Amino acid sequence: MKDKSCRFYVIKDNELMAETLTREAAVDLIRSYQELETHYLLRAEFSIIEGSRQEFIAYPGKNRSAKKERE
Repeated sequence: MKDKSCRFYVIKDNELMAETLTREAAVDLIRSYQELETHYLLRAEFSIIEGSRQEFIAYPGKNRSAKKERE
């Protein structure tokens, strides 16, 4: 069973943008930020931090295998 006080932190270019109660809400928030990106080269990098685990969220439709998950 997961800890009820667990938070998911949304990071954009190494800056805290928001915190959510669920991973799904964090991914939805990241997807909404990603939809606002207009330049194909100057895109921000997004990640979710839960405890000591950091997960990078790639843009939809792109296969980025270099940076998927770090601990």
